[in-house]
Amino acid sequence: MAEEYVRKTIKLNKKLWDEFQEKIEKEYGTTYKHTSEEIEKAIENYVDNDVLNVEKTKTKINNLNVENKNLQDKVIQLQNDNDKLNDKILENKTNSKKDQDNLKNLEEKLNSVEYEKNIANNKLESLEKEIKRINKENSEINSENNRLKNENKRLEDKYFEQVEETNKQVKENTKIKNKREHAQERLNKTQDELNYTLKRLEKYSFAIGQIKNMSFVDRLFNRLPEEIKELQPGKEEETD
Repeated sequence: MAEEYVRKTIKLNKKLWDEFQEKIEKEYGTTYKHTSEEIEKAIENYVDNDVLNVEKTKTKINNLNVENKNLQDKVIQLQNDNDKLNDKILENKTNSKKDQDNLKNLEEKLNSVEYEKNIANNKLESLEKEIKRINKENSEINSENNRLKNENKRLEDKYFEQVEETNKQVKENTKIKNKREHAQERLNKTQDELNYTLKRLEKYSFAIGQIKNMSFVDRLFNRLPEEIKELQPGKEEETD
């Protein structure tokens, strides 16, 4: 059967009532529901007048006081923990704000690095293309150098052949020149001898003509003309 409740209005001493309320609040931490409970307990003790119940009630109250004290200590501890937790939350919020700022800075730096990386990659790509172009040009230059070296070797060989041929020709020309000079000397000497012989021949011819015109007596006594005497070999002619 459900319990029945009645609502009564009574007049109490205000000081006593306030002390009663303060005690309940100290024991339970709040007066909610506990005020009516404690009044009911007081009425039961008053009606029963049972000392044992009173002692039990005192013990229960003491236990409740201890429990309430423990609860209050726990509440205080919880409040302290809550304060610490709030401080920690505030610290975390502060750190979070710092972390967000740091993260934002890192993101900005990352974007900057990515931008610089893209620029570097573009430069690297350009450099790689330039290197390929230079390598291609170097390959073409090396091919041209090899061709020029071969051509230069061929020209050098041709030059040395020409030099050798020229040296042979110079030697041959020198021999021919020497022979020509020697022949010219011999020709000059022969021409001189011929001229000298022609002069003597002319003189002999003239002398023979003079002899043919001499008389027998002049021939007999060898009275030769002066021109014929000059034709006789002299010291100079004998030397020649």
